[in-house]
Amino acid sequence: MLRQTFFLASFLGALNLYFAEDIVLQILSGILFVFSLGISIVWPEPLPPPPPPDLWSDVPEKKEREMKNCSNCGKAVDRKWSMCPYCSKRV
Repeated sequence: MLRQTFFLASFLGALNLYFAEDIVLQILSGILFVFSLGISIVWPEPLPPPPPPDLWSDVPEKKEREMKNCSNCGKAVDRKWSMCPYCSKRV
């Protein structure tokens, strides 16, 4: 809405520039025209509304994968893996 208002102000400034007979009024109308047209072009669009709060699901109660610890380095690895990706030793 603000962009349209500045565009309307630039349009009115252009009309005033066209119909003005005094040089001072023409200069002020030209400045108004350039300034408000520039703002109406550069002004950013408003941000979209935030997503609804029920968009995300709750955290699952159990882990998706079963994990086990590497006997060599102690880091958690997937239960189905036969080698640790961190130390390259057999799990």
